[in-house]
Amino acid sequence: RRVLRAMQIAKPILLEGSPGVGKTSLIAALASMSGHNLVRINLSEQTDVTDLMGSDLPVPDDADNGQASSTSFKWCDGALLKAIKNGDWVLLDELNLASQSVLEGLNSCLDH
Repeated sequence: RRVLRAMQIAKPILLEGSPGVGKTSLIAALASMSGHNLVRINLSEQTDVTDLMGSDLPVPDDADNGQASSTSFKWCDGALLKAIKNGDWVLLDELNLASQSVLEGLNSCLDH
């Protein structure tokens, strides 16, 4: 019931608990019942802010005039940014494993 009440406020919800108690299953079931798409992002020590927000990635340019193709860069949204833009629910799993820089990036993103 507490999770359902917390869903009425337009703020992120933090669920804490021992492994295997059903936190992820609860959110997946609620997303399904409410018609929301759920994006699950598993965090680890190797997760970087660019994985979540996005970055400029190299994209080969097609050479139309017979010259060698060059490479340009194009912004590609990360998993979190894509989900936010699509209005999806986001489940940040294993938040306790995220690095300080990732936590700071999430804080600045979710604080507004």
